[in-house]
Amino acid sequence: MPDDVKFDIHQHFGTIMGVPGSAPRTDATPKMDCERRLAFMDHYGIVAAAIMPGHSFNGARGLADIIAINDGVHDYGKLSPDRFPALFGTIDPRHGRACLAEVERLHAKGFRGLSWHNRFQGLPIDHPIMFDIVERMDGCGMVGLFHCYANGDFEAPWRLRRLAERFPATKFCALDAMTSPENLEQLFGIVEQCDNVTIDLTSTLLGPQGVLWALERVGPAKLVFGSNHYSMSPLHRIDALDALDEAHLGEAERRAILHDNARGVLGV
Repeated sequence: MPDDVKFDIHQHFGTIMGVPGSAPRTDATPKMDCERRLAFMDHYGIVAAAIMPGHSFNGARGLADIIAINDGVHDYGKLSPDRFPALFGTIDPRHGRACLAEVERLHAKGFRGLSWHNRFQGLPIDHPIMFDIVERMDGCGMVGLFHCYANGDFEAPWRLRRLAERFPATKFCALDAMTSPENLEQLFGIVEQCDNVTIDLTSTLLGPQGVLWALERVGPAKLVFGSNHYSMSPLHRIDALDALDEAHLGEAERRAILHDNARGVLGV
């Protein structure tokens, strides 16, 4: 059992459609999933987590399916509100301005922000409708979690930069940022110019060298920890945690990255 207190900014309630081994169990209730998730969190010393949907989903009913997904996250959060203090919904940008009312509905329900995996959700981060959505979020003081997985054109870091520059009062976190050296280099440049952007260590493919490089370029205050845990996921190791351990950071740097920064970004 690790001694560090951790806040996990990157957990999903849901699965990834079409990926072998990730299909949802038909007998898995939200309560079962929560019990398994909390056991996972306890094992790794994760005291709390932000919960967002899985962004690969069947949306045959359009906006009604998005509302149902978001309500599912809300109900899930009630199962352990002290462990899940920050809930994130999502919106399918392909629904256009018809989805803007969902931003305000989620804000009224206590959601901390919205999240996207744009390569799964059909339109790029900087599509015009995304500016309309973030403008509505900005008025509500909500946080944006954006997956920026390497080599995914819809999720290219430069697209996130356009939003961050337009809405400097809105906090953004680039998820899956450390998935290639080029991807991370782009995000360093963004963070150096946009104080409202933070880099997530989840899914790192760069190991401890990537962590040390990030510390040198942007410092510990701009890095947050995440596990990428999905519903009923048999996650036996956390790449970001392995990288942090192997980087042999000081206590203050570890606490900032593993706990304090995420709470600051999310305002919890």
